Amino acid sequence: MRKASYSVNSLQKTGYVFILPTIIIFSIFLIYPMISAFCLSFFDWNLLNPMKFVGFKNFVSMAGDGRVINSYVGTLHFSLISVMAINVLAFLFAMMLSSRLIQYKNFLQSLIFLPVILSIVAVGVVWEFMFQSTGLIPIILRKLIGISPAWLTKSSAAPYAIIIVYVWKSVGYYMVIYIAGLMDIPVTYYEAARIDGAGFWSQLFYITIPNLRNTIALGVISCIIFTFGQFSLQYVITKGGPARSTEVLSLLIFKEAFEFSKFGYSAAISVLFFLTLLVFSVFQLRLFKSGAVGE
Repeated sequence: MRKASYSVNSLQKTGYVFILPTIIIFSIFLIYPMISAFCLSFFDWNLLNPMKFVGFKNFVSMAGDGRVINSYVGTLHFSLISVMAINVLAFLFAMMLSSRLIQYKNFLQSLIFLPVILSIVAVGVVWEFMFQSTGLIPIILRKLIGISPAWLTKSSAAPYAIIIVYVWKSVGYYMVIYIAGLMDIPVTYYEAARIDGAGFWSQLFYITIPNLRNTIALGVISCIIFTFGQFSLQYVITKGGPARSTEVLSLLIFKEAFEFSKFGYSAAISVLFFLTLLVFSVFQLRLFKSGAVGE
């Protein structure tokens, strides 16, 4: 019986045929809109009047627009605190659920992961009521400490209300990532460390964290990318208020286009948004290229 012979070129051509539908859909719904938005950023257009080429005017206006700067800084603030809180809590939950001392691990893991699968719009609506002056959160705080901030009407408190909801919604997803990373660490490492007299903290800093470098990098970088593009919670809970304190960049793009009909200006802001995410994406690709992390 003759053996079937396969060439690398024929296999590559066959592979391209299988991924062609995905490439077509990806191009229509992602690449084409991105190119269109980039081109639109050089025009002034409100859907009613003809498009007017203005060159770099939108980008110049954006550089001096306090609202854009405020949204960009607010997005960085929201992303920084959320990413730190999510990854720290996810790591702690993963460590806790990996311990032999904890019972009902599956139940607790499911309980923490449950918010991840809930609709983010429904989550926003429920938490909005909970943060109202007569809602559950202020009532509990008044019972415990006698005072509660005006979560949704005070510009200094509203951003942290959104952060609390987002962290609660997202931490379960990253907890699963950290649990998977912990399961990849050979048990023999810990057994050898205990024989040598190493305690919990020594095992944590010399075994667990070094072996989780890839996992930690994946969790942090992907969390930054997803968090920077967050839109739904701010739109549902506060609409960007009060005093634009929760108006993140993605929400500003939406408002400039669909509330103020400045589609060219909105596209220019989206270019800034894209370039920022591009920096994080390139950093992530370089970090994981050929398993560079941890080598």
